Amino acid sequence: MKVTSVCQISYAVKDIDETTEAWSRLYGFGPWTFAEMSGKDAKERPWKARLAFAYLGPVEIELIQCTEGRIFQSKFLDTWGEGVHHIAFPVKDVDTEVEKLKKEGAGLIIHTPGGFAYLDAGGPGGAIFELVQKEA
Repeated sequence: MKVTSVCQISYAVKDIDETTEAWSRLYGFGPWTFAEMSGKDAKERPWKARLAFAYLGPVEIELIQCTEGRIFQSKFLDTWGEGVHHIAFPVKDVDTEVEKLKKEGAGLIIHTPGGFAYLDAGGPGGAIFELVQKEA
């Protein structure tokens, strides 16, 4: 796989309102769009999260805050604290790239066929990469 662009940088945060206010004031990020998500995990435990999105040129900046239960980013926050959770790259065919990367040693974390996938980048650095299906 050859990465040619970044489409998103995602940060796990503890206080989305504080972060958006500070980043807007200090760096001029914004305008921000907010969303809420909720669901149940594999053990039927409820979770909720708030998200905020802003663009820096063509790159989407995503902030994620868990507001109830535990989400994918909760373990990251417990281990590392706030910071970059993952970087997303657009690809023509998520499913094909996932299979190639798994054969090369990348660890699959989550995969929604035809949509997106989170992978442990493999090797040093401990990064999580997201592959996002490009729109036709």
